[in-house]
Amino acid sequence: MTTPVLYLGSAWSSSWSVVGWMACRLGGLAVEERTIFLSRPDSPAKLKAISPSGRVPALHLPDGAVLWDSLAIAEWLWERDPSCAIWPRDPAKRAYARCVAAEVHSHFDEVRNGLPMNLIKRWPVKDGLPSNVKLMNRPGVRTGTERLEAIWRDARARHGGPYVMGTEFCFADAVMAPMCSRYVTYGVELPADSMAFIVAQMESPLMREWRARAEAQAEQIGREVVLQYP
Repeated sequence: MTTPVLYLGSAWSSSWSVVGWMACRLGGLAVEERTIFLSRPDSPAKLKAISPSGRVPALHLPDGAVLWDSLAIAEWLWERDPSCAIWPRDPAKRAYARCVAAEVHSHFDEVRNGLPMNLIKRWPVKDGLPSNVKLMNRPGVRTGTERLEAIWRDARARHGGPYVMGTEFCFADAVMAPMCSRYVTYGVELPADSMAFIVAQMESPLMREWRARAEAQAEQIGREVVLQYP
């Protein structure tokens, strides 16, 4: 193997795959991409064969090393080339971006579980109640959302937007983008400033490219299968 291999999950639902893929793009690393579709009978065995954690993304390097965590992939890429777009060059801004990325990487499981990512589905209104009324009352979703909104507002106040660190998209945005996608999928209406941040994340060049990948995979497999998602 002379080219690094990046193993990814289903584009429409594997939120950590988005993060690892964006890290490689921001880090300027050319990779061979291989997809393991999740939630299939043979998926666990395939995942364990390529990742010690049994999860994706997993980056296999030509020297035999395996990086099986998106944040570790990002840090390895930045150490490889500190001039890349993973982190801001200014030390104070870099520290802030790392704090944001680390918090999102380590927390918000309630939001992830309460609003599973699905880039091609739009959740219907049920029982006459808007999505935000029912979904925001799932355990931990409202608290997690309020903290995410606080991060977005603080980032914009400090750096001006539209992204976490201002006009430059970095790894903090790569971690944030799949979180933002959940509010689009489920039709959750947040205050105008939060919705503006979500739109900026969803319309970033990298997220648009990933969304196109999700659509293409859905057409390849069959949308009726893809949409059978909890």
